[in-house]
Amino acid sequence: MTSRSNAGGRARGAASGRTQVVNYCHASLQIKLAALERPCPLFGGERPLTVRHLVFLLTQDRGGPVDLTVALARELADRDDGPHVTVVAPTPVSSAGNISDLIIPLHIRSMRDLDTARRVADVLKDLNADVVHAQDRRAGLLCAAARPTAAVVGTYHGLPEDVEYSWVAGSTSSRQIPSLRSRAVLIADAIVARRLSFTVTPSAYMAAFLRERLRVPSNRVGQLPNGVVMPHARRLPATLSTFVYVGQLGPVKAVGTLLEALALLRRELPRVHLNIVGDGPLREALEARAQQPDLLGSVTFLGYRTDVSVQLAKAQGFVLPSVNENQPLALLEAMGAGLACVATEVGGIPELLGDAGLLVPPGDSKALASALRLLATKSELGSELGSRAASRARATYSIEHCADRHLQLYNEMVASKRPPSDR
Repeated sequence: MTSRSNAGGRARGAASGRTQVVNYCHASLQIKLAALERPCPLFGGERPLTVRHLVFLLTQDRGGPVDLTVALARELADRDDGPHVTVVAPTPVSSAGNISDLIIPLHIRSMRDLDTARRVADVLKDLNADVVHAQDRRAGLLCAAARPTAAVVGTYHGLPEDVEYSWVAGSTSSRQIPSLRSRAVLIADAIVARRLSFTVTPSAYMAAFLRERLRVPSNRVGQLPNGVVMPHARRLPATLSTFVYVGQLGPVKAVGTLLEALALLRRELPRVHLNIVGDGPLREALEARAQQPDLLGSVTFLGYRTDVSVQLAKAQGFVLPSVNENQPLALLEAMGAGLACVATEVGGIPELLGDAGLLVPPGDSKALASALRLLATKSELGSELGSRAASRARATYSIEHCADRHLQLYNEMVASKRPPSDR
């Protein structure tokens, strides 16, 4: 049993920690505000941009939304004619860049953390930004509650974990109906999208879902594709033997299907190997499956990594077996690295990958094994697809293109004071 004195000591320590966080946030905020008072050296000290100060808000410290925000904030902040950029967020764990000079650290433990929610509202008010961009679900909720005077953009990155593509596409099968919790989340998503100035999402597929299924007014939803810092692309060997998966190890990613496909493939081609980069609730079960005789020694679990580009460089093919996706950054990075990509024909993947990779039905281990077999045996197919993927990624999905599109959106919103037309 814990003594009262010990409990009191912990309480005082926790209170002291919270005070330090608040003081740190206040000090960081003063630095950001002071920076805004400095004149711009261009055009006689006057800023030519419509958006003068941009704030990104995040509540998570890792994952796709974090990687996108880090890369986008760094790109915009480093431009000579770019806006002032502030990121209000936990310290990010990301391979997309370093934004320590842009951060006001703020940790949201849960939506029941009302004290932190009030601090977010206060920080947004003090920053007095032209545009606030909420980059994850909880950030959107906080902005909807805080109602800052700035124009507020929210990015809709994806659906709740148990929502399958077949349900989004209109299936009535009870097996695919989302849980009560996920349906509650979708209702909240619809409400938040109506309260923000504008909601963007990376794929046409998800934009259609917001309009048609969540009934968000069409003039408040638009498509804004993702972007990544392009890794070095290399030419692949004639046939492939090393594949990589990058992502969370949860139900929607269907990594179990990938392991079954690999087991089928190894009956003919025992040399093939799979590296799995990521972590999640199913990791222990997946590791146990990989220890079975038909897979033993052919799968390496690398955990969550911040050196994704390095891990991609060790592989020749990339595999994404998900049952639903919006516009996955991992696939974009793999394309940029010139890997031959195999992915499921769900969500926004077909519009992203196009003819630069192989598409298979979700949940079909035999079809996935056949696609991997082609890359492992058909001479030059992987090399051709990898080259095509690298070109496609650079033409449309670089972080520079992504930043240009975002900046156009921000400028239109501030200039017009109304939701812009679709990109």
